[in-house]
Amino acid sequence: MMAWEGRTKAGAAVSLPAGLRKAGVRPPTFRESVKINGRCTIVECASPEGRVHVAVMPNELPHVLAALDRGATGHPAPGSPG
Repeated sequence: MMAWEGRTKAGAAVSLPAGLRKAGVRPPTFRESVKINGRCTIVECASPEGRVHVAVMPNELPHVLAALDRGATGHPAPGSPG
């Protein structure tokens, strides 16, 4: 089984808070697109620890959204792989 393991450009591990759930999806603002790839989609999430914004490349977006849906319910979303 393969699992996503987040890393920064410097190689430091990235952890996401427990209870993360999707709150919205949007394109990056101009200011954000200066620091990240402008083709990314920003997935806005809510968690018990506060808001989290995740920049996701277009080819990874369906996988990330499906993983967030599975995490929120513990079961695969209808019509999603997995």
